[in-house]
Amino acid sequence: MKLTKSAPPPKRLDHCDGALLAAFTLVAVLGTWSGCLLFNDGAVFLAVAWLGNAWDLYLVQLASRAVSTLVTFGPAWGLRAMLDLPVEAYIVVSHLCYFAVPLVLWKAIRAIEPHPAFSQLYLCVALVLVFFPSELIVGIGLWMAWVAILADPARPRTVVILATAVFAVAMAFTHPATASMSLLYLIVGGGLAAAGLPFPRRTLLGAAVMTGCLLVAFFLADAWLPPGNPTIAAQLATSRYDYIDPVWMLATLGLFPILASFWVLMLAPGLASALARWRMPTVLVLTIGALGLWFAVNGTDVLTWIFARQTAPYVIVLALALGSVSTPSQWRREARLPFFLFACVMAAAALSYGIDMALFSRAVDARLAPLIADAMAPPRLVDITRRESPSWGAHLASRPSLRGYLKWAAGEDYVRDIIVPDYGGDRMTLAFYTYFRSDRRVVLFRPLDRPGEWIPFVCAPIDRALTLVNDDTDRRFLRYCVLS
Repeated sequence: MKLTKSAPPPKRLDHCDGALLAAFTLVAVLGTWSGCLLFNDGAVFLAVAWLGNAWDLYLVQLASRAVSTLVTFGPAWGLRAMLDLPVEAYIVVSHLCYFAVPLVLWKAIRAIEPHPAFSQLYLCVALVLVFFPSELIVGIGLWMAWVAILADPARPRTVVILATAVFAVAMAFTHPATASMSLLYLIVGGGLAAAGLPFPRRTLLGAAVMTGCLLVAFFLADAWLPPGNPTIAAQLATSRYDYIDPVWMLATLGLFPILASFWVLMLAPGLASALARWRMPTVLVLTIGALGLWFAVNGTDVLTWIFARQTAPYVIVLALALGSVSTPSQWRREARLPFFLFACVMAAAALSYGIDMALFSRAVDARLAPLIADAMAPPRLVDITRRESPSWGAHLASRPSLRGYLKWAAGEDYVRDIIVPDYGGDRMTLAFYTYFRSDRRVVLFRPLDRPGEWIPFVCAPIDRALTLVNDDTDRRFLRYCVLS
């Protein structure tokens, strides 16, 4: 009788996996229900996929990050092209596809990882980033999968070399921060190995090669694939150094201390493994979790997720490098409490953010209701600084420092003073949000009143898209995007 080698049993979810997946499920449900992508740059991605050729209209402007944008929003674009979805169904399907991306990457990392730190840390960082459509969600996922391949001593050298080549090409079109991640991993990993800790040394050479490849790719892409739209080029140039500016990164943690809570909880298991003579006291871990809950409830808003981008890549590299010196059983033991608290803090932050989004939706609906009451009225463009809705343009409160610590007390009227300026202050995303929210009946907008204000579209792609739009309503909206 011929014996065949049986497949390895599937990996079972442990307590950390269960808690983090429960938090992710809550985030995905709240985000889909509220249409969270419409509150930020995701509104532009969803709009171009709805209006026509998403690549021509906008994604070509981010060619150096094409892998990230196409993986994240390509499925929605493809479904829009194949199916005649109504607006509401399209928005829901787009969100479901968006939230599926980090889950697919988590599943892929989990299938190849030699250590549970890889998938669990990725799920942690994806939770913090996913409310804002950062290219880092895909970039970090690919980077973690690549390191997981290198860190497995059972992988043949040819597989490691081939994986490094393939992932280098893919990561070159995700986000420049992956080069900094590789460099930091090389430095920290080299230090741990020099200290005599059981760090996977075969990953160091790969990290050195990957750092060089990604740095070269970054400079080539910057020279050969710049955005053709000057406003997008200016937008990217404004924040390009935030990822290597330590003063700015520390400032983000001061503005939103919940991020510091997230990062310390992620680092705690690795610190306990690498520093054998010192482990973070349980009381300290619980205190950090309690502070995180406070800031989650009282200091979470739309900028929390945007400001997380600059520090997230480095924290996950540090956490992974430190955790790599532990055994899987030791990691699971040390990660149980910090990651359970991480999931609780994330759930509280998601609920707090969900309340903000619901309040904004309610405020917008109050403005839209009288404008769309007449079912026979044609689609309208409404300047919210004019007489139709004077209160929306009359009061734009400044952002006090209290916001990150007790947002509910940061204005006399929370919706008027905080919600409307934060979520409705951007002219373009407000226009996209109200266009979809009103079933394409009304566009609320603010006039251009700031030099260099972000306009995502250029005329030539819109001229081409006008011949392919679904109906006159979309055609009128595209013309608004040009004329505004």
